[in-house]
Amino acid sequence: MKCAIVVFEGFSSLDFYMFVEPLLSRKNTALKALDICARVGEVYDSSDLHVFASRIAPDLSGYDWVVVPGGEGVWALLDNPAFLRWLGTAADAGHIVAFREGILLASAAGLMRGKTVASLPGWEERLRQSGAIPVVQSSTMDAGCLTAVDRQAVLALGEAIASSIALNQPLRLIQGGSGEAVFSSREVTVERKTGETQVQVRLNLDGSGKCQVQTGLGFLNHMLEQVAVHGLFDLTLQASGDLQVDPHHTVEDVALTLGMAFQQALGERKGIVRMASFTTPMDESLAFVALDFSGRPFCVFDTVWTAPEVGGIPVTLIEHFFQSFAQMARCTLHARVQYGKDNHHKAEALFKAFARALTQAVQVDARRQGKVPSSKGMLV
Repeated sequence: MKCAIVVFEGFSSLDFYMFVEPLLSRKNTALKALDICARVGEVYDSSDLHVFASRIAPDLSGYDWVVVPGGEGVWALLDNPAFLRWLGTAADAGHIVAFREGILLASAAGLMRGKTVASLPGWEERLRQSGAIPVVQSSTMDAGCLTAVDRQAVLALGEAIASSIALNQPLRLIQGGSGEAVFSSREVTVERKTGETQVQVRLNLDGSGKCQVQTGLGFLNHMLEQVAVHGLFDLTLQASGDLQVDPHHTVEDVALTLGMAFQQALGERKGIVRMASFTTPMDESLAFVALDFSGRPFCVFDTVWTAPEVGGIPVTLIEHFFQSFAQMARCTLHARVQYGKDNHHKAEALFKAFARALTQAVQVDARRQGKVPSSKGMLV
């Protein structure tokens, strides 16, 4: 992991240290480089303190994180084409982080185009002209772009980034807009052990579809892979159960444990989209899933099967899977195969629709500013 901190005449050393100090205070073996980058060898901050660059131009390519602090010096650079071109070479970075006036600078360099960014009153028009989407709140996270405009939010973001790099885990914004910013990972590990089964699930809601599943039931493995791949969840799931009896306990406990993982990863569910639906075709079959992470477990399942089993699993257990998931994830879930002939196609279409509805519902909507998505102010 390589980080670059951009410095310039008149930058804010306070923003600088709020980012650097948490990184250096941890035993961070994942951090391979922390470079102070500038176009010249030495600059002065906004308090006339001398800072020497560890990497000088020509460019800012090759970094995983590029951080742009604020400071009074930003205003002179907003009309400096050479500096903006240099800063724009950070476009390939995995993460762009901008603090306070640095948001204006990163936007002017084209690094925030199409991204939701935190703004102060009076900045909105300038940010829009640069292609950014301003919102007046303390912090935002939009894909790989993170912004913060007040000191408390800057500090919280610096701490969260340090933890993210140290643990090699993604970040999410779960609170914002009230002067408080809280970032955390949506990755959890959950285990369920009974006298009949043992199931362990590791789930990352903000993953890329990486999947390692072993349940002892090939068809169930295949369906869970659909959830991971089409939902873009990173999922590791290991299950052992009393298959010498029948698949019932294994299917049930896998669904219960997966539901528990979603429940824990979502936490207080602040800022999430919450409700979503998706319709998926699979050759001659068409399936529909709608769900609501309402906090109220309920499942409606409407499917007609043409045989008693699919992939060696009784078709009744497909319904039981969705019921068990809804119970532990505390969501309302409606699943229907609208038509079809092949049971494999029907089941796979259901799980693909389930995956797509899940990934939409758990997304964080920056416009909600970290609030619970309910007119009651709480989900029960």
